[in-house]
Amino acid sequence: MSDNSQSVNQIASAIEAEGLNWTASENELTALSEEDWLNRLGVVVTPAEMQRLTEETRMRAALEGQERFTLVGAPASFDWRNVGGQNYVTPVKNQGNCGSCVSFGTCATMESAVRIKFGNPGYIVDLSEGFCQFCGGGSCSGWGLTSGLSFAQSTGVTDEACMRYQATNMDCASSRCSDWQNRLTKISSFTARSTMEARKNAIANTGPVLAGMAVFNDFRAYSSGVYVKTANTSLAGYHCICVVGYDDSQECWIVKNSWGTNWGDAGFVKIRYGQAELLIDSSWSFYSVAVQIPASWYGSIRVNRVYSSAHSQNAWAFFQGLGWRRIQTGAADGVTNMLAVFAEAVANDKSVTIYADGDFVYQAYLI
Repeated sequence: MSDNSQSVNQIASAIEAEGLNWTASENELTALSEEDWLNRLGVVVTPAEMQRLTEETRMRAALEGQERFTLVGAPASFDWRNVGGQNYVTPVKNQGNCGSCVSFGTCATMESAVRIKFGNPGYIVDLSEGFCQFCGGGSCSGWGLTSGLSFAQSTGVTDEACMRYQATNMDCASSRCSDWQNRLTKISSFTARSTMEARKNAIANTGPVLAGMAVFNDFRAYSSGVYVKTANTSLAGYHCICVVGYDDSQECWIVKNSWGTNWGDAGFVKIRYGQAELLIDSSWSFYSVAVQIPASWYGSIRVNRVYSSAHSQNAWAFFQGLGWRRIQTGAADGVTNMLAVFAEAVANDKSVTIYADGDFVYQAYLI
């Protein structure tokens, strides 16, 4: 499938001849052998799976066309690395010589979702790609595009410290920590987004998304600019990525990759919209996630704002570092009582201890 005969100079010459707006340069990937280069990919796609993904995208696009009135308008550009000067995207990682891109794309998408859910760009979250890939059924030979999302929904993903990633087939049982079941982050659902409008809407209003793409051999030499496949480059294989933004003025997706910071633009790449051969926004969907935050005690938390409406037991509080949480209807401490506690905390600049998950606060104590 792959023909690794193109030199960086040949790629650069093709870019210039075709008038494309990106640069190619030598990097760690261009120095790899053919076998090791292909190991940097890792989405396994049979003809039947290719047909299923394409049909799913077509059907979803038809549904989204009927649901347009429900979409919140997306801006002309959006980048989760800079939202009001804050970065909700976790650092770029390196999958190394192992076809584990599905887990890297899955964990990257989930990590940003956690930060966004907490309303805290500095929140430390580092999920285990090793646990996702090797406990979920994948291997260094690859995995299905949405297999990591399915595993994150059914089982969850531990933190990196529980099972540190190695670029080799890891034994799940002997590699994970003994209390792994208490260290899981899960998603409640993942949703396909297929029209351009729905894709941009999902990114701008919910967070980075998981995506797949066909990778061609010139892509390994990408350094900067907006990538457009050169005419005569050949297909290398299929790859999973995380789309963190887009820019209509440059007509491109902004993508977080898993090939380390020495590749591309510090590990990121801009990919021009509408390249059918790349599949990214034509034949394959984007997938947004709804992440679950386990209930936990949080001590000495500041309350910045409170909100309530005339509707029965509809009250909220904004906690510094956590974001908005709704006071659980029927909470043991009473919705009105907890709202009063939070209002006093705001008025008198006091802290609280709360028991909360990613959606609700269940108990509270004024400090």
